[in-house]
Amino acid sequence: MKTLNLSKNLQKKFNHLQDILKSYESVLVGFSGGADSTLLSYVAYNILAQKSLITTINSEFYPAVELKETLKVAEVLNIPIKILELKVLNHSDVIKNDKLRCKYCKTYLFKQLIELKDQQGINYVCDGSNVADLNDYRPGFEAIKELRVKSPFIEANINKQEIREISLQLNLPNWDKPSQACLASRIPYDTCISSEVLKQVEKAEKILIDLGYKTYRVRHHNEIARIELHPDDSSQFIQKHSEFIDKEFKKLNYNYVCLDLKGYVSGSLNGILKKSS
Repeated sequence: MKTLNLSKNLQKKFNHLQDILKSYESVLVGFSGGADSTLLSYVAYNILAQKSLITTINSEFYPAVELKETLKVAEVLNIPIKILELKVLNHSDVIKNDKLRCKYCKTYLFKQLIELKDQQGINYVCDGSNVADLNDYRPGFEAIKELRVKSPFIEANINKQEIREISLQLNLPNWDKPSQACLASRIPYDTCISSEVLKQVEKAEKILIDLGYKTYRVRHHNEIARIELHPDDSSQFIQKHSEFIDKEFKKLNYNYVCLDLKGYVSGSLNGILKKSS
């Protein structure tokens, strides 16, 4: 791997990351197309080559636009990937959407990856969790720990910003891609999840994507669509796009369309959990 212009401390962490992956000898990496999993997949493939299996899970929670981007990134980096088609809405504990939905979903998904790992004679399943994930409400991460999935970034003490720094040095195309989350994260807890609602949200967000927005969420509150944008985009939204978006969202059966004054907040729907705890 090419020499990078990193700080001494970060270079040491990156070297440690590579040593960790070498010690695994063979890995299956869950590749979502985000900055974290892209870097992990790239390094794992460059170190272990055919002893790495880079796998993307395609489910009802994964937007079609994200799958398309993931395939494009893999092609640019010349990384072969396997797509695993799974149906998360077949599981009642997922669609009821209580506060542990993410844990139930991750448990199911990673069990399928573990099964694939065993079939292929691979030693470990790895995910792109980093040290920042240790300080947030992430029930899905609890599932990852319980299933003993490896998180090399955490072992190497690498955080999100450091992942972006390394990725930039490696010329990875999505080094600055905003964090994404599955479509279910747009639906408030205890609101039942259906394929119809997921498609409604996906189409609404596609409208924002097509208008050039990079940081966004459409939170689904039944007949209300609550749009979260980066604060810097609010003025453009109001001046240029509000009337168009209002019209287009109403075609998707949203009766009311609003812009959240606080702007985009990762995991904003988790706020209700903090209030009730």
